[in-house]
Amino acid sequence: MLRDEWVFNYKIETIAEATTNKLQFHQERFKWWKEKKEQVMAKIRQDGLEIDETIVMEFLSPKSRDWERGAQVTVRDDLKKDLDECLKKLAYHTAFIDDYNGWNQLLVGNPNATLGLDHSDWLFFFGHEAKGHYV
Repeated sequence: MLRDEWVFNYKIETIAEATTNKLQFHQERFKWWKEKKEQVMAKIRQDGLEIDETIVMEFLSPKSRDWERGAQVTVRDDLKKDLDECLKKLAYHTAFIDDYNGWNQLLVGNPNATLGLDHSDWLFFFGHEAKGHYV
């Protein structure tokens, strides 16, 4: 029998506890990234906007005036990158919160059953998140 075909039996109660732990982990990370997003948004509001007016606006020649172009307002690239990272992480953790919440409800409703888990299943329920990364 190949190891990728191995199945190990676990009590549903044990798997339900694991989903509770995973759910709590992703809820905590979601909260952290939500707070980080608010900090980045405050920084953008405070001093993250850049206004670029065309240099030709300074000349008096009607031909050189570019009134239609006007000014361009942009968010500083570093802050936009930070905001994008926050939004990406919020989406990531939201998906896991939904997933583990659904599994938790199902498993808690069937505490006396036993379920066979393969390696992939075990990693989903019991595996640890990568350390050293801003998960």
